[in-house]
Amino acid sequence: MSVNITINGRKLQALEGALLIDVCREIGIHIPNFCYHPGLGPDGNCRMCQVDFVGPRGNKLGISCKTTVAEGMEVLTDSEAAKSARASVEEMLLLNHPLDCPICDKAGECTLQDYYMEHDLQPGRQDFTRFRKDKAKDIGPTLILDQERCVLCDRCVRFLRDIAKDEQLYIAGRGHEAYITTFPGQDVTSPYSLNTVDLCPVGALTAKDFRFNSATWFLKSTNSVCTTCARGCSMEVQTKKDQVYRIRPRFNSEVNGYWSCDEGRLNYEFVNKDRVHTPFVRRSGEIFECSIEEVFAEMRTLFGFKPAGRIEGPSSKKALVLLSATCTLEEMFLARRLAKECLNAPAMVARHVPDGVDDHLLRRADHHANARGAEMLGLSVIDAQVGKTGDVVATLGNDGVLLAIGFNQHAETIAPLWQRAGKVIALSGCKSGLTERADLVAPGLTFAEKEGLVVNFEGQVQQLRPAIENPKGETEWRILDGLIGSLTGSATHASVAHLRKEIQDSVPAFSGLDLVRNSLTGVRAAGQPVAS
Repeated sequence: MSVNITINGRKLQALEGALLIDVCREIGIHIPNFCYHPGLGPDGNCRMCQVDFVGPRGNKLGISCKTTVAEGMEVLTDSEAAKSARASVEEMLLLNHPLDCPICDKAGECTLQDYYMEHDLQPGRQDFTRFRKDKAKDIGPTLILDQERCVLCDRCVRFLRDIAKDEQLYIAGRGHEAYITTFPGQDVTSPYSLNTVDLCPVGALTAKDFRFNSATWFLKSTNSVCTTCARGCSMEVQTKKDQVYRIRPRFNSEVNGYWSCDEGRLNYEFVNKDRVHTPFVRRSGEIFECSIEEVFAEMRTLFGFKPAGRIEGPSSKKALVLLSATCTLEEMFLARRLAKECLNAPAMVARHVPDGVDDHLLRRADHHANARGAEMLGLSVIDAQVGKTGDVVATLGNDGVLLAIGFNQHAETIAPLWQRAGKVIALSGCKSGLTERADLVAPGLTFAEKEGLVVNFEGQVQQLRPAIENPKGETEWRILDGLIGSLTGSATHASVAHLRKEIQDSVPAFSGLDLVRNSLTGVRAAGQPVAS
């Protein structure tokens, strides 16, 4: 049921019972707040969200995060009384706040800074010494706590208690001596602890992996998807000078809401080190660098074809095309075509990253971003992580050719295959035992560099977007597309959009979807369950 309300002289309708602060946000009016967060709900302790309520007995101030809209309500969000009240709250919060903005990780995205510029902008009036609290306090494997910076918004306490279901922080003390701390003898060990860093409106909680690494205004943010597990949380990949500095959750009501797990956030170090930069072929133990054109010629030779020219039929040589279940739909689709039309060989997808755990919030035991997508393409998915590769090894034989694609992490899990195969071709962005064994290696890309689609366990199709450039690597689907074109004489796809159009038109599981214009939150494949 809708009610009629007036905000800053603007008449509108709003859903009865909705919070005033949410209604204002929906129409583009930002009301300052510290303790409120849409994922946590109202708390009402900071008093920063005060607005001016117009009534028959005159105006009165009230907090918008605890007020639900009602018929005939009239509100002023920018009156002098409201602005003065917010300035007073801001001044109170700054009384004991340390003046260490130049060295604070939160500088540039600090709510306290922003509100000071917007609502206070006055020199301090106190003539007493600021109250001192603990600084740089190690409170667990991921977090550093600076109690002096804390404004006691209680967001971190509420998140760990109500959302993560791990009550590991609380407010101790009273008045201006109150402070956030851990329970005696305990650390913050929640697998979702880093969400408290995002929630903290100041720099009281900082992440160990990002602390003092970069000023936030130097970072470039790219909307992408976490590939650490089958949940596929929507994420922002933040980079500088083609290095990944941190990963943070991006709101998606269909997948992860406002949150993400620590494991997904921290799974980026492999992008920044131990990379394969140049194609090479290994002969008699020696490595010879080569061009991408020479890669195609060498791949043709290893598969039993002539180095150039259109083939007359599929190869008679034993072969296996094996993809990581973290590969994109585009890579899987073309690998399936290569195996079927050119090699007369099986194409399989391997779950090779060790299982994690399922929990009540987001984490999935399956640590592969696109196993569901492989199933929807009709590919066989094998569980390589528990040693169930015996039949596959027997099929490949000692003289077969293994084409391994996208094993940037935990490549050792499929060691029984690449140790047994006669020849090994690896399309990989990272060095591993696989690339050390391979007879031919072409540098691929990681999740932070490639563009492609992945499907989470619920059938939500989302898009990876390149956050950094890797001029020395090549998108795996381009390599596969080029090899198919070299073997069959067919034209390669002009762009990834043309390839996606072919996927949605030729694969029944994706019919009716627009894979080309995939939104930031993705699209749910028909017949797939809706997120609970």
